[in-house]
Amino acid sequence: MVRYIAENEDDALTLPDTTPKAYLVLLANGRVSHSFPLHGEIQLGRDKSNGVVIADQKVSRHHALLSPVEDSFMLNDQGSANGTYLNGVLISQPTRLKDRDRISLGDTNFIFTFQSPDSGFINPPAFLSPTPPAQPYPQNPPSSSPILLNNRPLWLLIGCLGLAVVGLLLTLAMLVGLFIGSNGTAGLVVLGLL
Repeated sequence: MVRYIAENEDDALTLPDTTPKAYLVLLANGRVSHSFPLHGEIQLGRDKSNGVVIADQKVSRHHALLSPVEDSFMLNDQGSANGTYLNGVLISQPTRLKDRDRISLGDTNFIFTFQSPDSGFINPPAFLSPTPPAQPYPQNPPSSSPILLNNRPLWLLIGCLGLAVVGLLLTLAMLVGLFIGSNGTAGLVVLGLL
C-alpha cells in the first residue's frame, strides 16, 4: 500500500498549480495502480513522515530519495537494508533517472516517467508484464543404465559384489566343513549347537 502525505492538510490546497516535472507510477501485479506527481524532492520508505509511504516489510523506514536535477531526478538509496534497484540493477550511488526507468524497493515496483498517467499512459514496459512460467530444463530420456561408474554399467558392479559374497559364503562353508570333518563334535561346539 502506498499513499501520498503532505506536510499538513493546507499544503494540498496551496500547492502551486504547475505541471509536475515527472511522475512516479506504482505498479501492482504488472499494472498501473497509483501515480504520484513529482514537484520536488521526495523521500520514499515505510515511515509515515515520507512523501511516499510504502507498506512493504522489505522496504526500510527511509529507503530512497528522489531529488530534482535540471531536467530529471536523481535516485539515491538512503542506506536501506535491502537496497534500491534501478531497472533490476542495485544502485550504490545517486543515479540520474530516464523516462520509463523501473525503480524497485523491496517487493514494490514503480515506473519513473515524464508522461502524465492521465494522458494515456502507455502500458508498462514489456519487462514488467507478468512473465510466463519458466520452461522446465529438458531432461535426457532415461537410459537402461542411468548410473555409470567409470563408464561401466551399474550391473557390472553389482555382479562383482555378488561374486564376492558367493566367494565368502563358500570360504565359510569350507571352514565349517574342516571343523566338522576333523572332529564331528568340535565343529558343532564352534557353531554353538552343543
